[in-house]
Amino acid sequence: MFRITAFLLCALALLGSCANERQDDRTADLRGKSVLVFTGHGDGYVHENIAASARMLQEMAAENGFAADTTSNTAVFCDDSLSKYDAIVYANASYVEPLLDTAQRGAFERFVRRGGGFVGLHAAACTGRGWEWFTQMIGGRFDFHPPLQRLTLKVVDQSHPSTAQLPDTLQTEDELYVFKRLNPEARILAIWETAGVDWAGREPEALTPSIPAVWCNQFDGGRSWYTALGHDSQNYDDPQYRAQVLGALRWVAAGPAPEKQP
Repeated sequence: MFRITAFLLCALALLGSCANERQDDRTADLRGKSVLVFTGHGDGYVHENIAASARMLQEMAAENGFAADTTSNTAVFCDDSLSKYDAIVYANASYVEPLLDTAQRGAFERFVRRGGGFVGLHAAACTGRGWEWFTQMIGGRFDFHPPLQRLTLKVVDQSHPSTAQLPDTLQTEDELYVFKRLNPEARILAIWETAGVDWAGREPEALTPSIPAVWCNQFDGGRSWYTALGHDSQNYDDPQYRAQVLGALRWVAAGPAPEKQP
């Protein structure tokens, strides 16, 4: 399944099968907006980058005129609390599904259906086991990664606000996340090239020339965006990384397109 889905998604992105004029790249002015920065995690590997990713968002909020509330308290996932926010960011929050009860998951889903935005950073894709709605909303679920190493990222869609400032190709040291249950409706924005990758004995079921790394998704009434980049804390001081996330926030906060009048 991974072989077919990953190959087709990357091929579609590279060939530009979705013409730019059909893409909804509207953005919102973030001034006056409110963002929930969630840093909670369940049982599993706890990334050391959580504090750095939350700090990045606090600094971006101060620079761009929006509010960013940081918490690891799952009590925030209720209708009253979430109604205050325009977007939720999983700042390397991971393995979250066991922490949220049925009512809290329902509040999250209603937030998105009302047009709320979601941004997932790196380890955010480690959530979703047993919560298929979340997996499809974020666009996929983490499976495994080879050792940290120098990787080549290729931007395949520079029309999106999150990738518009990036070069066509860049070299970076990071973890190459391999995913499962990729959402075929997601719009791939950047890919990892797999040529020369040291897999250290474990490869995907079928090795493909590229693996999705950054994508966006219009799902169930809202907008989501995800980047697999960002394992090291230093990434969150990188201007290019910050430009990605800022563009993503502006895009997810724009909400769904207004319905066309008959």
